[in-house]
Amino acid sequence: MTLWRIRATVDDRPGFLSVLTASLALRKVNILSVQVHTTESGAVDDFLVEAPDELTVADLAEAVRRGRGRDAWIAQADVRGLIDEPTRVLALAGKVLDGSATLEEALASLLGDCDISWRADTSTGAEGYTATGMQLQDPAGGTLYVRRLAPAFTPAEYARAHALVALAHVAGKRNTAA
Repeated sequence: MTLWRIRATVDDRPGFLSVLTASLALRKVNILSVQVHTTESGAVDDFLVEAPDELTVADLAEAVRRGRGRDAWIAQADVRGLIDEPTRVLALAGKVLDGSATLEEALASLLGDCDISWRADTSTGAEGYTATGMQLQDPAGGTLYVRRLAPAFTPAEYARAHALVALAHVAGKRNTAA
């Protein structure tokens, strides 16, 4: 069996998620966890699944399509994906607080395969995000730019990143006051 991450958009209507999960089940795909990200274009479902070794990305994409999912993003995962999301995020926050990880390292771990750059100029625009990028004010000054081609960023991911930056800001204030 192989671990995969599958992210797909599904119409946020009764029964549509069950159609997608049934399509995966027909291919003997076991869903280990699911997170639902609400977006303007529908519910973005992020699955960690275990699938038979012989299934390919194309097979999984076809299962998503037949299950009424769209905009599928599929990538192999590893056992670290088995850690539930709240526990993983709290651990990252702890690392930022105790200094065992930089904010950039924690953001990269939080958001997956992404590029993070920093610029001293804060006049380039307000915080925000698009499908492929985030702009966050660095608590130490300047702006952090986060880029990822796929999967598209969701409002929930932006909120998590923003909260981690806010935590780093509070931690910095506490450290300078001590």
